[in-house]
Amino acid sequence: MRPTNVLLTSCLMFTVIAGAPALAAYAIAFNPSSGRAAAYNGSFDLETAKRVALDNCGRGCRIVASGKGSCSAVVESISTGTSSWAMAKGSTKETAAKSAWFECRRKGGVNCNTAAAICD
Repeated sequence: MRPTNVLLTSCLMFTVIAGAPALAAYAIAFNPSSGRAAAYNGSFDLETAKRVALDNCGRGCRIVASGKGSCSAVVESISTGTSSWAMAKGSTKETAAKSAWFECRRKGGVNCNTAAAICD
């Protein structure tokens, strides 16, 4: 086999074997009462990402966002005497946070701040 044919065959085999890139899983855990949040994206397994986010967030937290191939943000406002919060997804952390900020304000939040934002 000629060297160019070997190279071409090797490249084709790599393309077939490699396929599409794997996407990391992410999760955000949040406690609406305290405003505490934790995000994790260090695993390809969605259940592992959820478990680690919950463990890092602590008592009273629950998963409010998870996925692959996107970004999410949680925005909260607890300084108004009530707890207003919102979650949104987007193509970037900034887009997700901005959408969540508008939703937090729509719900009556005054000082809405990003509690967590993450991408896969």
